[in-house]
Amino acid sequence: MLTTKKFLFSLASLLSILSIVSSNAFASTLYATGSIGVDVSYPNCTNTLPKVSYGVVGVEDGLGFSQNPCLSKQAVHFSNLSLYANSGYPGSTSSNAQKYMNSPKLCAQSDLNCIAYDYGYNQGLYAFNYASSVNAYTTKWWVDVETANSWTSDSIQNQNSLQGEHDALIASGATSVGVYSTTAQWNSITGSWLNNWISWGATTWTTAKQAQTYCTGHQFTGGQSILMQYKNKTSALDHDVAC
Repeated sequence: MLTTKKFLFSLASLLSILSIVSSNAFASTLYATGSIGVDVSYPNCTNTLPKVSYGVVGVEDGLGFSQNPCLSKQAVHFSNLSLYANSGYPGSTSSNAQKYMNSPKLCAQSDLNCIAYDYGYNQGLYAFNYASSVNAYTTKWWVDVETANSWTSDSIQNQNSLQGEHDALIASGATSVGVYSTTAQWNSITGSWLNNWISWGATTWTTAKQAQTYCTGHQFTGGQSILMQYKNKTSALDHDVAC
């Protein structure tokens, strides 16, 4: 018979195993573990796309509220398609922040977090609607979060903008919305925000085997790592391996 202490230890071990199994099962519904894909966008309009297990295609031209002119051509190439939208929040005085500050929430001029949320929401809505307009449709979406885009120095406002973009994609029909970033960039922009969203990490590795070692220990959102990007030496395209 198990003692109480041993029973609790066994129960904790079982729950830990079930959590790992559940996480792996979820990941495999998006991309088969170990499978290889590529991510492409407007800089790759003239590149020949390879036959891979999945593709992640950028909807915009590097900035929010913009368009990748070859989205339709790139998206149709992949049988397992995901899309990614750019993000960024230049602050409450930007023209788009002022334009959208009453949708979906009614924001007072003094409510900077509300304005940030509405900006992000409309940024996500714009990306989804543009993708739909060129028949690029999937329920798997990522939000590209990088310091190269404009952000405020207020991490809470940045968090609200990202939450709005996430919510807009979910409201539009996405069933999974994750974040593409690195630990350093994510922490710089969001103040190390742990929201448990799934993540897609960028690495400087050159092989899938190397990149896959980052599937553990680099969960910058607190959620599960799903993909790791690497720079294949024999290709001009960014490659990705599924965790």
